[in-house]
Amino acid sequence: EHMSALSQELRSPVGQAITEFCFGHFYLDTRNPQEAEIHHGRAFRQLQALGENGRALRSGYNLQTIQMNLGNPAKGLEMNDSTDVLLRRMEAEYGRISVINRLKQARYRVRLLTLSDSLDAAWRLKDTLLHYADVLNDPVQRELVWSAMADLEQKRGRPDSAYFWMDSLLMRFTSSGNMLKVAQYRQTLAEYQAQNGDIQAAIESYRLYAVERDSALLQRTAEQLNALAKQYELNELRLENRLARQQLSSATLVIFLLIGLVFGAVVYVMMLRRKNRRLYEASLEAMRQEDDAAAAREKAAALSSLHEESIYDKLLSAMHKDALFRDPCLDRDKLAVILGTNRTYLAHAVKNETGGQTVAEFINHFRLRYAAGLLSGKPETTVLEIVEMSGFTSKSAMYRLFSTQFGMSPTEYRRAAQSRA
Repeated sequence: EHMSALSQELRSPVGQAITEFCFGHFYLDTRNPQEAEIHHGRAFRQLQALGENGRALRSGYNLQTIQMNLGNPAKGLEMNDSTDVLLRRMEAEYGRISVINRLKQARYRVRLLTLSDSLDAAWRLKDTLLHYADVLNDPVQRELVWSAMADLEQKRGRPDSAYFWMDSLLMRFTSSGNMLKVAQYRQTLAEYQAQNGDIQAAIESYRLYAVERDSALLQRTAEQLNALAKQYELNELRLENRLARQQLSSATLVIFLLIGLVFGAVVYVMMLRRKNRRLYEASLEAMRQEDDAAAAREKAAALSSLHEESIYDKLLSAMHKDALFRDPCLDRDKLAVILGTNRTYLAHAVKNETGGQTVAEFINHFRLRYAAGLLSGKPETTVLEIVEMSGFTSKSAMYRLFSTQFGMSPTEYRRAAQSRA
């Protein structure tokens, strides 16, 4: 309500449209699809009128999710046709294909066709869907594609193929140690087996589900120790970075005074590149240390008999396992709803466990780390795409936060990563 009132006061059409977008997300996450449909419908129309096609497309995809929740696949397919037109218009404007949106477009259509029992039409999209999943090679999207294929094969009456996709998901998350996901897909597999009359197999899958669910709960008890160790390492790294920047500034000033403006500018560029490489190496080392600390904490938790889950434990699990930070509308209120607590308790938990961070700073830390990984690991992805994939609301916000965290811009970070390779 405050966002809506502020956008009205400022007379900002873009602000009003984004407010509708965020309201739609809120009602969708709180399982109120009727209200979510109203707000995302407004956002879809307003954002298109303003030329904000990227955000409009995301509202269109959310509207398709809403229609699936409401059991209205025919209306969802109509929206899928609309987003297809919008996507082609965007690609014509930018002069290139958007792989991630092509993948989403195909995935939503397969889901909707499956729900409407248009199984042959859904099957004809299989190769297209798997092709875009291989090209994008994004773990989150690949999981959604495999799950969609499992549902399609189950509904087509091909249990062996449906089990294959479920087993692929189980192997993937077992190897990564994500027991929450393992338990989730084990339960789905058990439901498939029960539907297909494989009673003995279903009983065994439900037994494994119970064991894996317990393992997932034990994993959560390790998160607090991991967070403390990680915060200590990051504080040390920030101190070293500040000292390095101070020393670099002093050295650069001396060079300017002794050698002259022109020659000094050349030297400064060379030193800046070396500094960026050092900062890049330091960021990689910090991430490695975070992962090592997480492994140590997980090992310690395996020996513990604690079963209570704190707010902070749940928060860390949601960030690490569910990547909630990729939601651009994620804030303290929304997190409190997801975790089943209130905003005051959540803020106190984050502040006490991180040594003073706010909830917004905590969320942005995860967004920045994810963006850094995309910058170094996916050179073909544009910065604008990374802004969207990481959960930032704008390019300027990401640049400002990224420069503060890493001491250089995203473009410089990517250049440092490429020079290291």
